[in-house]
Amino acid sequence: ATEALKASTLRLPIVGKATADIQNLKDAISSAVEMMQAMASSICSLSSKVEEMNSLVAELASLAAKETVLLEHCKDFLSALAAIQVKDCSLRSHIIQLNRVPTTNNLTTRV
Repeated sequence: ATEALKASTLRLPIVGKATADIQNLKDAISSAVEMMQAMASSICSLSSKVEEMNSLVAELASLAAKETVLLEHCKDFLSALAAIQVKDCSLRSHIIQLNRVPTTNNLTTRV
């Protein structure tokens, strides 16, 4: 369509007795207008899809940011849990040692 429009308009003389095949020119312009209308329709359709996709990407970015914060909290909780586990093991070991070693009250010293 655009090639036909170019061909019809570029061959028009600029000076002198300009003549043109009006029907060919009309057909070429009509074809170009139809093409532009089809393109406009496609652009509108794509525009709404792009807006929807943009909204989804923004939501995904927001969720990713929240996920990062939650993962950071998980890391902190796991670090605290590891420290508590070490303390628990230490206390259990201490209790076991206290139960095995006789206390000074149970010892009888004979002189």
